[in-house]
Amino acid sequence: MKDVQEFKIDHWSSNVSALSLNDLRALSSDPSLELFDPDLKLDYGSFEGSQRLRERIAALHSTPECKLTADNVIITPGSIMANFLVLDAICGPGDHIVCQYPTFGQLYLVPKFNGVNVSLWKMDDSKEWMPSLEELERLVKPNTKAIILNNPNNPTGAVLSKDFLEKVITIARKSNTLVFTDEVFSPLFFTPDRPPSFVTMGYERSVVTSSLSKSFAIPGARIGWVVSRDEALLRRISMARDFTTISVSQLDDAVAAFALDEKVLPALMKRNIALCKESIEHLAAFVERNKDRVTWRKPDGAGTAFIKILDREGKPVDDVEFSQKLVDEESVCLLAGGRCFSEGNAEDFKGYVRIGLGDPKLVKDSLPLFEKFLRKS
Repeated sequence: MKDVQEFKIDHWSSNVSALSLNDLRALSSDPSLELFDPDLKLDYGSFEGSQRLRERIAALHSTPECKLTADNVIITPGSIMANFLVLDAICGPGDHIVCQYPTFGQLYLVPKFNGVNVSLWKMDDSKEWMPSLEELERLVKPNTKAIILNNPNNPTGAVLSKDFLEKVITIARKSNTLVFTDEVFSPLFFTPDRPPSFVTMGYERSVVTSSLSKSFAIPGARIGWVVSRDEALLRRISMARDFTTISVSQLDDAVAAFALDEKVLPALMKRNIALCKESIEHLAAFVERNKDRVTWRKPDGAGTAFIKILDREGKPVDDVEFSQKLVDEESVCLLAGGRCFSEGNAEDFKGYVRIGLGDPKLVKDSLPLFEKFLRKS
């Protein structure tokens, strides 16, 4: 049996406040638009996912310069399965990957458990969470199978710009290395400078994943997807998918297609971005009031903020101990960043805690309790 370590953050929510079916229906600009076809036959459906859904996902990731089609899309049960299938298809024992760090642990732990050599490409909190391109060049080896990105980033909320991504492509081209980007928090951007989906940036050796769960606030409909213009890679992923799942739920597929309809999607994203921006405003005021004890880089995207807590001497607190006491004394739950995002170096991200942005009322109600605890600690 493999020695598999605990997955430390799988039960901690980072999605925007979830919608009900009635909430979702109310966002449509066309009251006649059906959420479900009453005559929908509840069989297995299309193994690849419905044509309608795949076309809408292709449109979501397309740009005027690069139009994708349904043939570029594979539907999966959630992005966690999409990620797993991609990782299974692109690397194996003895291979090497480079993974942006910190990020969702699955992206580097699954390869690690499968005998892949993993190099973590650390983001720099002193440089607005931008990792070093020079370091990336040094990390790429002859047996590097993939560079793995997460954009926008969980937990920092940092966004890799189009210019930055083009430089990553320049590095990847030198060795024909695949670039795999987890885009589960796209299009949840809070600034005008929004990078395109990586799969449209002119580099054929690329693949992206996403889902309904985070940006679209529908985690209960277990729909994720893989998008690529690499036909051979899509075939390998599709073959791996045959060993894990036959098809996705017809009902989930219908909800996803409705949410991504052009008559629904603009209002949906306007709602979700507004909720996150409201939470950011609450957090910004909190940080300003407590700037002797709290620092941060305001998130440019994603559904999370990463803030650093300092003790009275200006040193990072023990984030695990701090978070546990905060739960015990004020019933406020934060994700301890040093524990949940550090790998191999206990000092990485020490003092950091992750806060979800998707429920501004919860953020607003919790911050006074957080502040009360902070001032007496």
